[in-house]
Amino acid sequence: MFSRGNRGNTLHGILLIALFSFSAFYIAEIPFVKSLSFSPLIVGIILGMIYANSLRNRLPETWVPGIKFCTKQVLRAGIVLYGFRLTLTQVAEVGLPAVVIDTIVVAGTIFLGIWLGRLLKIDKDTALMTSTGSAICGAAAVLGAEPVAIAVSTVVIFGTISMFLYPIMYRAGLLDGLSDMGVAIYTGSTLHEVAHVAGAGNAMDPTDALGIAGPATITKMIRVMMLAPVLV
Repeated sequence: MFSRGNRGNTLHGILLIALFSFSAFYIAEIPFVKSLSFSPLIVGIILGMIYANSLRNRLPETWVPGIKFCTKQVLRAGIVLYGFRLTLTQVAEVGLPAVVIDTIVVAGTIFLGIWLGRLLKIDKDTALMTSTGSAICGAAAVLGAEPVAIAVSTVVIFGTISMFLYPIMYRAGLLDGLSDMGVAIYTGSTLHEVAHVAGAGNAMDPTDALGIAGPATITKMIRVMMLAPVLV
């Protein structure tokens, strides 16, 4: 891949992905996009869909190794390092219940998804990727394990719907059986993307005065950290 003859072409593919990445971060900061709580990752997926249906067949095939290098090694390393941003102090603030519930949710969702996939005769890889994305950190987990378009689409669609649904449930009193910390842990341990958790948490507790928005994000980050052992 990085041999002297292929080095230039490989770098072209890497630079293309870098351009998409910077564009995703820039677009995600646009006020309208930001109001939708779309993370750079979700924006990047949309850009990738546009690329796949427009420029993909017009780019030199020699760029493909660089693109694959980014979607495999670079992406996986980035996701693992992202999980290590979580500090022990932040984990202690939420406490052991969040860790235990996250572990149960991650393991239970993955195994339940695989079982339902077999029951519904869904392709094994698709069932596994959808389960992984739902269990851990949305599209990032799917892409970190193996890029499967239908799994990514499923996770992004249902995660976005849930981001709007949870605050409605909270306002309607459907979560009154939980304490504020319980709502935070429930939100952080079940929503897909970090952006989904942040969006729902801020909608329920804009100033974090109730202790929902912050702990929900920390609970979610614990799930993100769990992607490393799952990938192994």
